Amino acid sequence: MSGLKLQKAFHKESRGKTGEIKLFRAFIRAFNSLGPDVLAKEYHGNRHQVTFNESRGAGRATPRCELCDVMIINYPVGNPSAARITFNQAKVADNTLGCTRIITAATPYSFRANLEQWDLLSNRPDISSASRAFHPPSNLLSGALLPSIGTFGVFYPVGTSFDFAYLVADGLAPLNNNLSPSGTLLWSTPLGIVRAVKGHDEITGTCCLEQFGDALGLNLIGTPISTLMYGASGNVAAQMRIWLTEVLFILQREHPESLLPKELLDGLELRREAEEQRNTKKPKKTPALPRAVILIRSSEPNDMA
Repeated sequence: MSGLKLQKAFHKESRGKTGEIKLFRAFIRAFNSLGPDVLAKEYHGNRHQVTFNESRGAGRATPRCELCDVMIINYPVGNPSAARITFNQAKVADNTLGCTRIITAATPYSFRANLEQWDLLSNRPDISSASRAFHPPSNLLSGALLPSIGTFGVFYPVGTSFDFAYLVADGLAPLNNNLSPSGTLLWSTPLGIVRAVKGHDEITGTCCLEQFGDALGLNLIGTPISTLMYGASGNVAAQMRIWLTEVLFILQREHPESLLPKELLDGLELRREAEEQRNTKKPKKTPALPRAVILIRSSEPNDMA
């Protein structure tokens, strides 16, 4: 997948669009326009999926909100066992963001957001289900190896179209930590920085979709899935495998033409869980999923046409 192709596709899809819903759907269409290496699917479900104990020091003691807008799973071509995952919350800003390939001093950038959502994705507490159909593992965020399990994506205007900034949530901070969940988040560190955390590299943020796509190709987006499935205690790790298998099996069933769900099921050694799903006499109801799921099989930037 080429970052430049992704950026051009989104510029085309977002031209003349306004509002978060229209831009988000343009984002999904842009990914799906890239061919068989991407599978993007929008879902509609309960917006209040999880509860957790607040860590920001203000507001409700036990917030309740959605997990994210889009769950992105990316893996290098030929190596699905190295897959990474991020839970990304999408927002729209009126102010543009300067984009350059040269890392410079930080330019402060702010946008409106839900501070409880930021608390969830930045501080990564244990979570509990707020929906009968949504049963992710309690340590889905807290057990992640890298902070980029929780991220924000900001659609910002570029001429008559839009672009997309990717920001790891722990690099954001509220301008005012209000009692109200509504507030403004500030990014005040350089973009494009690659940091090493526990032996794994991640990028702290990208200023545009071209750089975001290139970072996917370098496997710098999100936390390794394998550590969530096999690095935790037995019950929690098993719950993660079952939950992720459900998600991938649903995508495989809905899109039999795509190889990506099967490659991930095989590469992440989820064949046993998948067989149990297939052999279930009474199919489970579709579990509540994030607003969208994107699977990406990526190549390094210098391998992209």
